[in-house]
Amino acid sequence: MMKRKTMRILSLVLALFLAAPLAALGEPKDIQGELQRKGIPFQAEYPGNPVVPGESPATGLPWEGVYAPVLLVLDNAQDAHPHWGVGDADILYQVPNAGAGATKLLALFSDKAPSDAGGSRSSRTPFVDVARGWGAAFAYAGSPGDSVSDKASVPLKLREAGMRRNTLSFDLLGSNDYSRRISGYASPHNLSADIARIRELALRNGAVFTPKPFLFTDVLPEGYPPVSRIEIRHYGETADAGDGNPASFSAFTYDASSNAWHRENAAGPYVDRDTPDAPVPFANAIVQRVKFSYSNPYIQLDHLVGTGAADIFIGGSYIKGGWQRESLDDRTVFVDENGKELSLLRGKTFIILTNDVTRVTVTP
Repeated sequence: MMKRKTMRILSLVLALFLAAPLAALGEPKDIQGELQRKGIPFQAEYPGNPVVPGESPATGLPWEGVYAPVLLVLDNAQDAHPHWGVGDADILYQVPNAGAGATKLLALFSDKAPSDAGGSRSSRTPFVDVARGWGAAFAYAGSPGDSVSDKASVPLKLREAGMRRNTLSFDLLGSNDYSRRISGYASPHNLSADIARIRELALRNGAVFTPKPFLFTDVLPEGYPPVSRIEIRHYGETADAGDGNPASFSAFTYDASSNAWHRENAAGPYVDRDTPDAPVPFANAIVQRVKFSYSNPYIQLDHLVGTGAADIFIGGSYIKGGWQRESLDDRTVFVDENGKELSLLRGKTFIILTNDVTRVTVTP
């Protein structure tokens, strides 16, 4: 009872925190949550995009080097912030971790490979499916034990995907030379991953990485509703008063001068520990709607293949679009209302994997 009361108080505090900047803006409006948008004429298939020499496949920014992406699981509890190393991440995901609105973050490092990034926590099976979409090495701090069902077993999921240990699978717990506990954070929020070392080992042990680039543009979208702020409340299966986890609520405010979304959550502005005065900028923010299921009590995202709805925010505009993915080893394609693959703005992208219960409120 006391825990439930505490969560209600935190939810109220966060709601007031998120709503405070709205006084000076226009009238907020909720976007209807839906898993499918039947009016979108998805193509039968979307061919892979060509690799552009000198351009990052993850950000579209100038880049030269060896393509060897690493996806790292990050703790999303309030006490785990600020993260470190995330200023070098190209794409961040917020992914359901359990019921009642619990989530974790996944950071994709492609253009850069820091020697310290964290704090990392344990994996769930859907996280492996995200890594497969990029063909990335996967770094995580353990997983549920042997007593879980096959559907919730991370080791089984990794074996089925052919992701061998220290080639495409890197468990940060136990004896290794690519993780360490750092000072300044209480356990268990203090586990740091050496992304550069993980990349080195993956390549040395025979991992083969194939780029799966987005399309990119320098041109802002036109003809779409303007948005200056996005509030996102991830709940789980229900959105009654007191439901949800405040650590999973967030907001994005658009900075027109830099064409970037600045994120904030219950811990404050989303910053890298090492650059605390500069919010991590996101050129694109995407809410990808997927169906949840459970396997006692671990969450499953069995619907990451196929098509679905997506609320897409690029350059201060809202695009009522969708997503398509042919298989777990294929990339996810984000499309506009006409079923055409969208060109993202060059820079970092934040993707929230969530269901139709999640409340998305936009302000012009």
